[in-house]
Amino acid sequence: MTAEAMPLIRLRDIRKIYPMGGESVHALDGVDLEIREGELLAIIGPSGSGKSTLMHILGFLDRPTSGDAWFDARPVSRLGEAARARLRSEKIGFVFQAYNLLPRLNVLHNVLLPMSYHRKPPADLLDRAHRALEQVGMVDRAHHRPSQLSGGQQQRVAIARSLINEPRLLLADEPTGNLDSHTAQAILELLFDLHRQGRTIVMVTHDDNVATHAQRIIRVLDGRIVEEAKAC
Repeated sequence: MTAEAMPLIRLRDIRKIYPMGGESVHALDGVDLEIREGELLAIIGPSGSGKSTLMHILGFLDRPTSGDAWFDARPVSRLGEAARARLRSEKIGFVFQAYNLLPRLNVLHNVLLPMSYHRKPPADLLDRAHRALEQVGMVDRAHHRPSQLSGGQQQRVAIARSLINEPRLLLADEPTGNLDSHTAQAILELLFDLHRQGRTIVMVTHDDNVATHAQRIIRVLDGRIVEEAKAC
């Protein structure tokens, strides 16, 4: 397979084993997965199925016990922690269910956080932050603190934060899990719009209604991919 034909992310026989009470828990048990550039993928499964562990592996937040992974044709399974952190900061954006905004910082500085390890001129960073806030409709809240925002607004800020490094891949872990149905739909529409702009997005969810909006659905159970289907 040539580099041009390679998917953005490729996993082969990924296993993640945790020791627990003298036993071994197989959070992931031989996962093979490919994600193409520009794809909108949903990973679905019940609590404890291994879907969040899979997202952590995809985002290089965690290291598999065994197996191989490639990002943009580059082998990454055996990268050191510094190289993995650089890959995350430059290529991947994260959106979490709990927003993970720092309460002492205003919206603008929360969005700027992922750029802490980048050596960009301050003016360029501010331009990036304002562009990201414009994309999610939150420029007018730039100097508010998280406590002054609704749940939906906080998630919009979290999405802006995930976009500031202009990532190749956006990972969203239960992005609507803490929101009412109306607000959740607005956040989904925002993610779909980002996908239409060409962003590669992987959503982890337990909600079949959310998953049906993806192009492809991966269903995870007991650490394995048990079903794969095109959704739309």
